[in-house]
Amino acid sequence: MRNLLTPGPRSFARMRFRFVLDGPKYSKHKGQFKKMLAEHGLSWKGNMTEFVWASAKERVRAEFERDEARDVTVSATLVWEGKAKTPFLNELKTWTFSIGGKTAEEKPTKASSSAAKERIERELEFWDRLNKPDADALRSAGRPEEWIDRDLKEWKKSRDAKRKDLIRTIGQ
Repeated sequence: MRNLLTPGPRSFARMRFRFVLDGPKYSKHKGQFKKMLAEHGLSWKGNMTEFVWASAKERVRAEFERDEARDVTVSATLVWEGKAKTPFLNELKTWTFSIGGKTAEEKPTKASSSAAKERIERELEFWDRLNKPDADALRSAGRPEEWIDRDLKEWKKSRDAKRKDLIRTIGQ
């Protein structure tokens, strides 16, 4: 089995573009942004603290700086990630330019890649503590060996799925 954290034959370098927008302008035109997301098949994958829209080929994360006292958005930063440039990316660039925002391509650094790998490994370590069957305890409790083997195989399969999910959400 190949290590999913190191590049393999199907790996790719993710492209990343950062769009920085003035808060009031973003707020005024966010309907257009949401319409673009829907037209290009990006759906909401976030929660109340992480703002993420994704499809099979690309994703957009949003970070907002808010002035809670005045209840306004001060600035909005959108980060697009994908394998290759897409029609959505081109439309997002055009939209950002039309409302006076700034666009910059981000080059991934080795430090950010190794930090992501470390975070993934920490997350998996914690996940293992909660989910890995304790084979010795199961044997001492009298569980049949074939059942223990089946439990371990299921755990390995679930762990691989968890690793892939972490790579997709955290990135590398």
